[in-house]
Amino acid sequence: MIGPYCFFNQQLIPIEQAVVSVDDLDFSYGYGVYETLKVRHRILYFPSLHEERLFHSASIIGLAHPFKPGDLTRGIQELVRANKTEHANIKVLLIGGDTAEQARLYIMTLNPLFPDRKDYKQGAIALIYPGERVFPEAKTLNMLVSTLAFREAKKAGAYDAVLKNREGYLTEGTRTNLFYVKGGIVYTPPRNQVLEGVTRITLLDALHQKGIPVQERPLQETEIPQQDGFFLTSTSTKVMPLRKLGSYDLSIPSLIREIMKHYDAYLDVYAATQEALF
Repeated sequence: MIGPYCFFNQQLIPIEQAVVSVDDLDFSYGYGVYETLKVRHRILYFPSLHEERLFHSASIIGLAHPFKPGDLTRGIQELVRANKTEHANIKVLLIGGDTAEQARLYIMTLNPLFPDRKDYKQGAIALIYPGERVFPEAKTLNMLVSTLAFREAKKAGAYDAVLKNREGYLTEGTRTNLFYVKGGIVYTPPRNQVLEGVTRITLLDALHQKGIPVQERPLQETEIPQQDGFFLTSTSTKVMPLRKLGSYDLSIPSLIREIMKHYDAYLDVYAATQEALF
C-alpha cells in the first residue's frame, strides 16, 4: 500500500491498523469479491461501473452487505484526497460474514501499473493455460487458477496467460479480457463465459461510437491462425496488441492500431468531464 491511510467500512484508518486476524476464515477461505480501479492525474476512472460490478459479484456468491450505491465512490474519493494520490491503482476488497452487518469493505491505494511501451508498439506475448474460474461472471478472491497461470506467464516473459476451458475455448486472461479481429469485425468471447471487465464495457461503447461492429463469439485454440489479430484489455492495460498467443505468431492489423487510438481518445474525453479529486 502507498500513503498513510486506507479506508475501512465508512472511515479512514492508518494503514498500520489495516490488519486481518490469522483465524479470519472468511478472509483466508476467500469469501469475498474485489475490484481494481485507477487514478491518473487525480482523475478517478469509472467508479460507478466498478461499484456496480462489485455488488453484482457479491450477489452471485450470496455475499450480503450493508453498503449502498455511492459508498464505494465516496470512500475512494476520501482516501485519495487524504493520501494526495496523483497516480495510483485502487484495490477494493469486500469480505463477507455470517450476516450483512459483519461484511467488511477495505479500500487501499497501490502503486500504479504502467505496461512497457515497447509492448504497445511491438505487441505483447500471451501464453495459453488450461483452466477456468469458478463463477466466471464474478470477480471473487478465488484466484488460484489465475495466479498459477500468471506465474507461468511471468516465468516465460509473457504479458499474461489466456485461459482455455474444458471445452477447448479461449475465454479470458488472468486479469484481462480477450478480443480478436477478422475482416473488419471485432470479436470477443461471450460475456456469460468471462468476467466482463470495465475496460471491456467501455471499449465496446467506444467501438459503438465509431461504428466498428462487434460480435460475441467463442473461439477454439485451433481457430487462432484464421484471425487477423488479437488484443487484451484491462484497467491498467487499456488495449494491448498481441504479437504471439501460445505457439502462434500474430500480426497486428491496422484495425487494432485504430482501436488503440480510439480508446485513448475515449478516455481523454471522459477525463475532461471529471473534476480532479484534489
